[in-house]
Amino acid sequence: WNIVCGQSKDQAQERFTTLYLQQPYQPSTMSLAATGGGAGMAGGGGLAMSAMAHGGPSAMATHQAHSQQHGHSSIPGGTTTAAPGTSYAALGADLLDKNQSFLNSKGVRAVSSLPIVAVDLYGDDVDVAYFPPMDEEDGSNGGEEDEMAVMMKQMVKMKKGCLAKNVTANAVSNGGNIILKRDDSTAYKAVKRFLTKGEGHDDVLTNAMGSSSSTDDHNESATTIVIPRPQLIMGTRKPSDFNAAAKSAYDKYTPNSSSSSSQSNNNNNSTTSPQLIAEEDGATNTTPLSIKTIAMDGISAPNGDDFDRVALSLKLNSKKKAMTILPEEAVGLLIAQVKKSVRDEFVKDFPESDLANGNNNAAAGGEDGEEEGDSYMDFPPAFAIPGWATLDSTVEALIDAAGSSSGCGPSLHQRSIAACVGALVPPVGKAAQGASSPAGSKLQQLLSETMQSKDAAAAKEEAKEAALARRDPGEVDPFVPLVLLVGVTNEGIEMTAVQITKPQGPDTELHCPFGNINVISSVCYAHGGNDPLSMVPKALDELREQVGIVVPESEEPTAIVTYGSVGSQKHLAKAVTSVLTKYGKEGENSDDYDGWDEDIPIVSTGKGCVSMGLAVLAASVHGRVKLVVSVKGTDGKLRPKAKLGVSVQDVATCAVAVSFNYYGGAENKWTEPKVIFDFDRRVPAGPYQIDFTAAECAAHLANGGKGIEDESELIEKAKNLEGSRGIPDREAAALKCRFRLYQKTSRGGGDDDSGWIRVGNDMKPLSMEHSQKDEGESGDDNMVAIESAVLEISLSSVGIITTKLITNGETIVQATKSARNSKLLRWGTIIGSVLFIGGFLVKSYVEERIFDRDTQRVLAYYKHAAANSFHDGDERQARYLVWKYKGKKDALWRRLEAKYGVPVKHAWEWDDEEEDGAKDDDEAAEDLDGEGEEDEVKGEEL
Repeated sequence: WNIVCGQSKDQAQERFTTLYLQQPYQPSTMSLAATGGGAGMAGGGGLAMSAMAHGGPSAMATHQAHSQQHGHSSIPGGTTTAAPGTSYAALGADLLDKNQSFLNSKGVRAVSSLPIVAVDLYGDDVDVAYFPPMDEEDGSNGGEEDEMAVMMKQMVKMKKGCLAKNVTANAVSNGGNIILKRDDSTAYKAVKRFLTKGEGHDDVLTNAMGSSSSTDDHNESATTIVIPRPQLIMGTRKPSDFNAAAKSAYDKYTPNSSSSSSQSNNNNNSTTSPQLIAEEDGATNTTPLSIKTIAMDGISAPNGDDFDRVALSLKLNSKKKAMTILPEEAVGLLIAQVKKSVRDEFVKDFPESDLANGNNNAAAGGEDGEEEGDSYMDFPPAFAIPGWATLDSTVEALIDAAGSSSGCGPSLHQRSIAACVGALVPPVGKAAQGASSPAGSKLQQLLSETMQSKDAAAAKEEAKEAALARRDPGEVDPFVPLVLLVGVTNEGIEMTAVQITKPQGPDTELHCPFGNINVISSVCYAHGGNDPLSMVPKALDELREQVGIVVPESEEPTAIVTYGSVGSQKHLAKAVTSVLTKYGKEGENSDDYDGWDEDIPIVSTGKGCVSMGLAVLAASVHGRVKLVVSVKGTDGKLRPKAKLGVSVQDVATCAVAVSFNYYGGAENKWTEPKVIFDFDRRVPAGPYQIDFTAAECAAHLANGGKGIEDESELIEKAKNLEGSRGIPDREAAALKCRFRLYQKTSRGGGDDDSGWIRVGNDMKPLSMEHSQKDEGESGDDNMVAIESAVLEISLSSVGIITTKLITNGETIVQATKSARNSKLLRWGTIIGSVLFIGGFLVKSYVEERIFDRDTQRVLAYYKHAAANSFHDGDERQARYLVWKYKGKKDALWRRLEAKYGVPVKHAWEWDDEEEDGAKDDDEAAEDLDGEGEEDEVKGEEL
């Protein structure tokens, strides 16, 4: 212990006693991953869209559930210590952040022996860091190690300190620019091979790429061509969609940009802007670098659809035609350069690794035909994306640029969150200076001290109130610190408010001092001016407003963290302090003052803060940075379970809106964009469902295409168009129905407002291709109308939009027939059920009447045939006989007649016979000669 910890024997014994004898074990319940919010659903007809999915302060505040509980046990604590004998490598093998949709367990396991490459692609200097592979010793003899061995191994890890390493100085020297050699035949061939076959990265890096030492970073020379930061324009459909940063960087490559910018329209599909450089013959172009728009389908000219891409035309050889390179292909070269540098640095740091020994098959996903020099392309990448760049097209292009043969996609994180994690990571090298645990960062120490002091003050105040009220002190809510993350680059500004909870000691997880980061709001803007700090007041005002809406109960920020280059942080701190001073003066005499003033401490970070935090975040989602806890199973036994080292709940840094068109896509007939996912919405979000019906489309079309906002009115008009008589109107409206998605990253106002940018092609939710029409027919001639469809829209944490159209594929005529048949079947079923059940009721009633009649018949027979016998008047015996001879009554009547010698008659027949007998007796007693009559007279007279 003395060797490992640098402590005396007494100190070591005291630490061991505190850690394992005095602290009772309590299982941890930290959530595995951030949870995404559910989606709203448009009521009634989705086309009405009378309300936003999550708009307004109340909706935002309702949707953001903030964790308010954490512990402050002294470190080391017993709350998250793993049970002995745990194979940590096995526990982390299947640990995966479900929010990273481009990662899967198979791919993560395939690259577990490779370093993770973390790239701050949008930083001024493109900072780079890497996280080494999972230590194989973690899984050795996992089931045979005792508690002391596990503890010693954990202490060894603590002595190693942070495993992530910043390698920016040796990775990228061009500030994110791509510098290619001109008029060099070897360079030309290498680039041409890369563009045509998609291979040969190492050949391009070795023979075609130059460095900034030979030329200025942003200007071409006679021997080089500079592509300025291609990540700013990758995935863009047309130059009019450039944000402020991209317009500034590529202003000189877009002729007549000043005149065309005033003519551009966010909702316009036209590609005839003067910014576009049409090159019919590349050999006639003498400009070393220019911008043009191409069609990715390869069979048509750009026509304003989703196949259009902004591309770069390179004149690498003055005697040959210009080559077209996509910005994402240029970014792919930048990523390859970064990965190669990380490979070289990793081999120096780990000389006994498989990569250092020449084993290029470390990644199971490597292809047989892959060149030996390109083996580093299998390294799993991680990217930090600023809020102003979280567009669907941009992120998709980045994923294409980062493609590898290993089958493991990139891990994508918001840049401000990477900076937050980087600010909490213990400084490298501080752990081995004789201390028992690594020294924490400035931010970690500030947060820990503030949380402890606030909780102690709250507990003291609660004890006072309890004493005055003569009751036991209750539990107080733990203090949740609010931290502002402020970063600025030459291209954009980011301001993010987060709440940090769940402290974790270095003996549980060194890289993540806090286990939960809850994002409150994020305000980001791209800019292209010379003074990016001019946007600080506007951004800070918006962030302050949003924090007051979402968490009004929160106190003033505990700290403000700045990140970026050293020079930019100094100027940024001054600008923030100036705004905070203004807040303090304005709130001196205000009752609603929130405490935001110049006294809030500002914490600066190192140059590689974002890349280091990104490496730790990526290692967490890959299962390399994890928390091992013991969880009690159903059988009562404690079993180890792996948790993410840090859990992040993100919010949307972009807004998504929808628009409808009921005139076949006529440009001036689109409805105003309506927001379905607003800024600061908890992400991942969705699916948001929109119901499309042909009847509602026809109702909107009959209303002039303006859209019917009143839902009850829409339902009533749509109902009138249902049935066979409304088939022509519904078919026409369904074929003309169009749907469009928009996205933006700017909240609005100012010259930096990017406005709504169209995402993908216009969709036809109520049209489908007819499979039985002639092969020669195409386009709208081959489309048929369908009755209904449901569109599901989802949004990821980095702005990726996914859609899913659900329909049964029935045409309107088929749906009408199905509805008619369904109606007939429904009524037929009802009538049949009534007849079936009613038949049973009638049958039961008739049988009961017949049973009672026969019972009376038997009783009447016994009364006349066997008077004064036991059966006379015995109703139970009569009912039994009727029941016994059910279905064979004739046999009963024959037996009774044979036994008693009297024919069996119905009950009313016996009554008629008695009346007839009585009548006969009267007739027999009549005196025909009149003698009796005289006697009666005589008697009366007497």
